[in-house]
Amino acid sequence: MIKNNIKSVILVIIFTSNNILYTLTNIEGEVLFWTSAGLKRTRGTKKITLTTIVSSIKIILAYLNNVKIKYIHLKFKGFDKNKKIVLKYLKQSTLNILSITNNSMLPHNGCKKTKRRCI
Repeated sequence: MIKNNIKSVILVIIFTSNNILYTLTNIEGEVLFWTSAGLKRTRGTKKITLTTIVSSIKIILAYLNNVKIKYIHLKFKGFDKNKKIVLKYLKQSTLNILSITNNSMLPHNGCKKTKRRCI
């Protein structure tokens, strides 16, 4: 359900090892629109190439122009070399980027593993 008084949305971009997921939510966290590189029927490592990234960003920008949203908050999750490419294409658009957050989880060796039982 899209309300006409939405002024800004949050774009969450999740980089996994073989896919990139894009989710548009409102400020409360309700999903408005989502897409991924696999929706274009690309398989395997082709999902993280430059052409699929650009085409999925164009789909998102077309949706945002359709519902007339101008302001966006960006959230990145995961590790990938394509974060700068995504950011470059979003900056070239007519959107106003209000904030950029990077939620990449980096383990600092974590908890101690339990000792294996010898029988």
